[in-house]
Amino acid sequence: MKTDITLRRLSKLLLYILGRRPYEFGLVLDENGFVSMKVLLKAIWEEKDWKFIREAHFHELLLREPEPQIEIAEGRIRSVDRSHLPKHTISPDPPKLLYVCVRQKAHAHVLEKGISPSAYSRVVLSSDRDMALRMGRRNDPKAVLLSVFCNKCKEQGVIFYQAGGSLVTAEHIPARCFTGPALAPEKEPGDQVAEPSPQHPKTPGSFTLEIQNEKLVSQKIKGRKKEIVWKKNRKRLLRNPDYL
Repeated sequence: MKTDITLRRLSKLLLYILGRRPYEFGLVLDENGFVSMKVLLKAIWEEKDWKFIREAHFHELLLREPEPQIEIAEGRIRSVDRSHLPKHTISPDPPKLLYVCVRQKAHAHVLEKGISPSAYSRVVLSSDRDMALRMGRRNDPKAVLLSVFCNKCKEQGVIFYQAGGSLVTAEHIPARCFTGPALAPEKEPGDQVAEPSPQHPKTPGSFTLEIQNEKLVSQKIKGRKKEIVWKKNRKRLLRNPDYL
């Protein structure tokens, strides 16, 4: 019974995301309304009480519902009813500033070559800084946030497309059309802290050798004491012949 209720709730959620407002979840569907199930799951997991959802639940919907609201093909998923989806049209007057995140490892490459698509066929940007961070951290918890200057991009011939809500897409963002934090300095080989040399176990017989050394030192000390006493007695004998 609980499984049936969960599947009905999931069906309604997917209908809303895939059939009406994918942009509210930071998702962009392709020209046929499909999105990768892995990408969709990352967005769903951000919602309260939905972290347990897996791809198997999508397939279970197809088996249990008499008239499924979704279609699945080659690891992608879409809504059967797509009549309410926003149209991806050219944005003649995009916001002056857009935001996008890149992987930390790709930061240096992006500064040199510009921003290219990764999970989608186009670069997905947002006029909402928080939304850009939300999308970027799905792929890299330490994603680097970049600020894109649309006027500079348009001068380079970049065309922006409205993707619903705060989302905007572009084929490519040229280098020097955006700004962001400075690159993290690379660690030099000499900066590495040398690890202490491991303590090797004592070889057999070394403990005995130390004891023997201690005995020799002790014997030398005793010998010195005897020598000192003998010298004192000799001096007393010379001073007083009747000492003995």
